[in-house]
Amino acid sequence: MSRLPCLLLFTLAACSDPAPENASAGSSTSSGASSSSTGGAQTSVTPTTGSSDLTGTDSTGGAEGGQTTGSSSGATTDEPGTTTVGTTTDDSTTGGPVLEHFLLGMDVQDVSPSPEFLAKDVYMGAYGAPYMRGPAKGVHDPIFARSFAVEGNGGGLVMSIVDLPGMGNQISREVRAKVAEMTGLSPAQVLVGSTHSHSAPDFMGLWGGVPGDYRSWLVDQVAASMTAAWTTREPGTLKVSTGKAPANNRRGWGFTDDDMTILEAIDLEDQRIGAVVVFAAHPVVLGMDNTMISCDYPGYFVQSLEATLGAPVALFNGTLGDATPKVPDGDYADDFARAEAYGELLSSIAAEIVAAGVEVEPELEFSHVEWVQSVDNLLFKAASALGILMFDFEMKGLDQKVTTQSTYFRLGKLLQGVAFPGESLTRNGLAIKKAMVAPHKLILGNTGDALGYFIPGDEWQTGKNDDYEETVSMGKTAGDNARAAITPLIVAGNAAF
Repeated sequence: MSRLPCLLLFTLAACSDPAPENASAGSSTSSGASSSSTGGAQTSVTPTTGSSDLTGTDSTGGAEGGQTTGSSSGATTDEPGTTTVGTTTDDSTTGGPVLEHFLLGMDVQDVSPSPEFLAKDVYMGAYGAPYMRGPAKGVHDPIFARSFAVEGNGGGLVMSIVDLPGMGNQISREVRAKVAEMTGLSPAQVLVGSTHSHSAPDFMGLWGGVPGDYRSWLVDQVAASMTAAWTTREPGTLKVSTGKAPANNRRGWGFTDDDMTILEAIDLEDQRIGAVVVFAAHPVVLGMDNTMISCDYPGYFVQSLEATLGAPVALFNGTLGDATPKVPDGDYADDFARAEAYGELLSSIAAEIVAAGVEVEPELEFSHVEWVQSVDNLLFKAASALGILMFDFEMKGLDQKVTTQSTYFRLGKLLQGVAFPGESLTRNGLAIKKAMVAPHKLILGNTGDALGYFIPGDEWQTGKNDDYEETVSMGKTAGDNARAAITPLIVAGNAAF
């Protein structure tokens, strides 16, 4: 395929930030021992359509939300922006005795491209138009898949965060299917996300892509990491804590979802198995001029916190759509030094937060929903028609739609969370969290899907950040539809409190 049509079509590449947002104004390891048990909690909810309080602003969603536990029977869209969600029956049960403790496991796999893969042209994602940066020239710091498994009374989940700009749904679906086959879990229990590093390989197909053999190898590595985390889980306690950390809002709101929530897994001998941290800020300290593969600030954060805790750490990005780094003032040698400074600042904050952890009761409830979203963005449509995306869009004439999904989970009476299929803007994410009643609340951003920006309808094309996020969103209804689909899962889960 000629590169010229892509360059013409993608003056603004999907999910690509126009410039770094980094100013203050602007190998394999595993933990655990083998165990086996699966399950999912059954709940039910009536599909609803209604309004959500967007931090003081009412906005009516345009989707019907429904919940599932286990496998989905499907969803259909009658017209763009109006979603009917299919219901399901439970296909997993919890067997065996009541658990006195959580079963916990963690694994880390290096998924950096080898010199052989790099020689075939590995393009980096999230800046500029396709092919504009040229292929990566090397690996500055390794990228990883970091996986965490947790099972409690009621069910289990395995989640992995990969240092990539995002994953096309073809890839994330393949990972979930492999893990489900190897573990006996349902795909709804397999949550795979990406940090959204703008200096990592393009597994979305928007900026040049990666060689086919590297793609296949990475899928196998991520699936192996998630399977290792699940199969090596061991009895232990889980603690949760939440504090605040600094970030900027590039759409001028003056606030972000600045919660930093930490899950700390500890075995019965009081040794750390690992920790999962959720915090929102775009990994864009490194700019478009960087041609070396890197995790950006998340890599420095993880490295520093692992040294402090003496155990593996996974960092999931949260409500990251309009959240950008707030790098400390200083005279830095280069952007890598800036990324290191921000990562280490966040690590020092995390070390203080984790010390205040509170033990969670060994209960886990999850539910799952699928819905169909219209694809109104002409750039997305054109890229899909050219066949360069690693996404499956459903086409009917000129109309395109995509089926996406989310998993809700509850840990004891202390934490509720959801996997969100893209980059939710701050007000959209805070509205979802407002429906939760647990003391600790989290959103795993870019997890399950990586479908660009999800913008509240009342914020659409209001001139914020020159409407940049709108140019790389599926459309005006995406944010409202996601809230309308996900919120009923949360409301149903609130019955446990």
